[in-house]
Amino acid sequence: SEIASQLPFQHKKLPQRLDRMLSLLASHSLLTCSTRANQDGKLQRLFQLSPSGKYFLNAEATASLAFFSKFMSHPKLVQALFNFKEVLLDCDNGLYMKVHGMPIYEGIQSDPPWNHIFNQAMANICTAEMTKILQMYTGFEGISLLIDVGGGVGQSLNMIISKYPSIKGVNFDLPQVIQQAPPYPGIEHVEGDMFESVPKGDAILLKGILHNWSDENCLRVLNNCHKALPENGKVVVVDFIMPEEIGCTEADKMVTSFDNLMFLDGGSERTEKEFMNLCQSSQFSSFKVVSRAFTVLGVMEFYK
Repeated sequence: SEIASQLPFQHKKLPQRLDRMLSLLASHSLLTCSTRANQDGKLQRLFQLSPSGKYFLNAEATASLAFFSKFMSHPKLVQALFNFKEVLLDCDNGLYMKVHGMPIYEGIQSDPPWNHIFNQAMANICTAEMTKILQMYTGFEGISLLIDVGGGVGQSLNMIISKYPSIKGVNFDLPQVIQQAPPYPGIEHVEGDMFESVPKGDAILLKGILHNWSDENCLRVLNNCHKALPENGKVVVVDFIMPEEIGCTEADKMVTSFDNLMFLDGGSERTEKEFMNLCQSSQFSSFKVVSRAFTVLGVMEFYK
């Protein structure tokens, strides 16, 4: 009743209905629940935000999942997923294209509020992933100019440069993304299309990019990266690595869930061997999985 009293609307059934909803969230560990006796002796449930629930607060520039939840529950995305069987019936188009008649990224671009939600969702997820990666991976040491291809609003690059301030960064993405990118010290935001060309640098970061695309499109991007690098330059690829054998662990559930989500635009998660094949097919000389975060998030290096 105390929580209900803070809402801008009131009716006699509000406390009971809110209690039912909060109980559901508590059952999924997003809230904690305890009880106390009222003056009339009746038990009342008390709810508090749990540590897990804090990840769903609507906080920008943090490791929040709030914007990702909003992105995944957008009506256009839900409508596409309701037609999931189409991925078996049509091998030529992504699921979003089949349902809405355009690629998903065009759909996002054409809807400014959804575009903002998407960009913020990617920035928030990046915060969680890069925090872990920077604890484990030291391969950014010694780089003078780092190009983040498809770098969104620049969150990954900002975190890297905060740890390695001698690096100069170029955040490279589509115009509608760069327009929402805030200024960061040591970072230049550059508009462009990675399928046409990418800026030159000592090293290139592809974080969460290749899994969005078919092998053919991945090779287009990687070939452009190869052209933009000096001799002995490298591409740092950060993506989920699909295990050869699928088990029942939380990591297996996560990577296979994302793999099926990639049906939306014709991409897929890949095994280590499949990444090695992409590396070799785009003229790079060597491939290495350097480290892993959260078991399935791989940090790989493609050397020119």
